[in-house]
Amino acid sequence: MRDDHPTLETLARWLAGELEHEQVRLELAPHFLGNCPVCQAMSEEIDRLLAESGHWDEAVAVVESREAPELLRLLGEGPHAERMRRADEVEELHTWGVCQLLLAKVREQVFKDPSGAVETAHLAVRVAEHLGETYHPDWVLELRARSLAYLGNARRVLGELQGADDAFLLAEECLASSGVGDPRIAAEVLSLKGSLRLDQCRLEEAEDLVERSLALSRKAGDPVGVAKGLLQESKILNQTGELERAIAVLHEAASEIDPALEPVLLARARQNLLFTLSLAGHYEEASRLLDELRESLSVLAEPLDGLRLRWTEANIAQGLGRLGAAEEGYRKVQRELLDLGYSLDAALVSLDLATLLLEQGRTDELKLLATEVHVVFESREVHHVAVAALLLFQKACAEERITDELIRQIAADLRRERRGNGGGH
Repeated sequence: MRDDHPTLETLARWLAGELEHEQVRLELAPHFLGNCPVCQAMSEEIDRLLAESGHWDEAVAVVESREAPELLRLLGEGPHAERMRRADEVEELHTWGVCQLLLAKVREQVFKDPSGAVETAHLAVRVAEHLGETYHPDWVLELRARSLAYLGNARRVLGELQGADDAFLLAEECLASSGVGDPRIAAEVLSLKGSLRLDQCRLEEAEDLVERSLALSRKAGDPVGVAKGLLQESKILNQTGELERAIAVLHEAASEIDPALEPVLLARARQNLLFTLSLAGHYEEASRLLDELRESLSVLAEPLDGLRLRWTEANIAQGLGRLGAAEEGYRKVQRELLDLGYSLDAALVSLDLATLLLEQGRTDELKLLATEVHVVFESREVHHVAVAALLLFQKACAEERITDELIRQIAADLRRERRGNGGGH
């Protein structure tokens, strides 16, 4: 119970309706909230909705957040062009809460259904364009920037890298025109653009964007933003071969995340740590983490998470000398990736299997693998870069000049191509 009562004069002015809003917020609200657990819980819920909605007004955050799901039904179903027309014409949709709910749906869709995420982001951009004088124009500009950045990120995941660049250019123009300068929004835009530069293999630009995003997240006291920035930093370190530093950064990222509030983000950080430990040859530690991670896999969004976990499990088995289990794992994952149409990933698994056969001196089987894999890939509609890489691999095997180094080089080329098409392992 709080005993810091308001003064007699403050209470009198409040009862007379003469107290300014800021004085009520600073002098009266803490006292009343501190003496009522129910009101305190509701205040915490309002704070959560404020953070979730990205709005500065408590009433807007609460009322519009609750109204948005029902209003969103006005968009209806059907072709995207028809829904875009409704987003233009149905005035009830032109609210902050509807735009924020659309952005939340983009986050849910982006890895499960990137095409759908692009369409939803387009709707958010359109709604943001129609927000009127009810909202401060600078805050509207920042909401438009956020919507455009989400559109750019969805296009990145879909592999539309030029379209993603165009969206980020517009997002930055909106931020530059706004006089607010919310560090959380600026950090998010920089972070998402950093992911694009990472996929484009423009590592210096990616590193600069991620550093700036991290600095803003730390300034804003945003642990989720900091954790996401650290995950991006670890990916850059992975690409530059600084695996021990990447591991340290991933441990730091996990320490920033509240598991109760951000279970998906924590699972993603631990999954990335597992991959990096395996790459760095820390197979015993990776094996222990693998057992823990299986339990949290269900919270992850990407459809490939289960396959990639089994792929890493085969890597770990190979590193621990359990070669039979590794070979079986590689062959199963390779087939499933091919069936799902992920040709670049399937080609990379084939190269992992090749290193295992080479390690055991199984030269004849290696030649047979190279021939079989090339035939399978040629018979399907798979990525031309994968076919070219495996043709080089087959030729090297046939001429008995295949080496670990050549396999690593072919794999590195494939990974660069996959990053340019929105992938990552």
